[in-house]
Amino acid sequence: MKRWGLLLFGGWATVTFGLFLATVAGRLAETYLSVVGDGRQAIQAIVMSVIVIPIIMYLYKKLYQRVDKLEKPALSLAGVLHILTGFIFAVVLAIVGLLTMNGFDWIVLEQWHSPSTRLSALLINMVIAFVYEALPEEIAMRGFVYDTLRHKLSVWQSVLVQGFIFLAFSAGVTLLQVMVGMASPESIVALIPALILHFFFAIALALMRVWTGSLWASIGFHLGYLMMARFLIMPDEYGAPPIMTFQDKIIDGVGAIYSIMIVILGTIIFLLIWLGINRKGT
Repeated sequence: MKRWGLLLFGGWATVTFGLFLATVAGRLAETYLSVVGDGRQAIQAIVMSVIVIPIIMYLYKKLYQRVDKLEKPALSLAGVLHILTGFIFAVVLAIVGLLTMNGFDWIVLEQWHSPSTRLSALLINMVIAFVYEALPEEIAMRGFVYDTLRHKLSVWQSVLVQGFIFLAFSAGVTLLQVMVGMASPESIVALIPALILHFFFAIALALMRVWTGSLWASIGFHLGYLMMARFLIMPDEYGAPPIMTFQDKIIDGVGAIYSIMIVILGTIIFLLIWLGINRKGT
């Protein structure tokens, strides 16, 4: 059991320090090279993937040495098209959420903007998000960490535990930033609402893999969620050109909050029902 714990710690430490060092690289690039915006994000993305992916692949080899074989290799190319499954799932739920709130008169949809004027920004952001967040985080968390847990726990236990490890990843990055002065101690308290969101997000991502049997679906869902959050749900917060503008009619910010809840909780509820009916997972 001790060696399994070391493998899990290695997976957590890799993605935690990978993201931390990526943010340090971005800060240094901005301070000393005046690289900002997409340039800084691209540097962070490269550092993140260069650190995380090779180490996780090495840890996978260690995992393979301890078992005869993994049930379904995390990065099997046989399921690569499931990246579209996850991506479309997130996009559809985000749009349905906004249309539903508009129907209940909670928000007012003001204007859909021509995709052609935002296509370049969307594509650049998508590539960066894939390399910086979706790919390395999913390979580490819903890939290696989940596969390691599955050799000791059931599907449902593994889904739950990896959610808590994802919380430790989010909290760990913030704690390291506070320790080196990149963030204030108050940011730890402010992180609590985000940690709740991250936990349910991790559950949705893991269930996506269980549903499809492919890690690519988790990668696609992660990427689709990020694109919808940045270009549809909360563009002002990310400084991105919005695909659509809307106004809240009840409380400022309620539209974004409910949209995110519909995407994440809607995915969890749907997949739990689907997996329960099909009795997939033991």
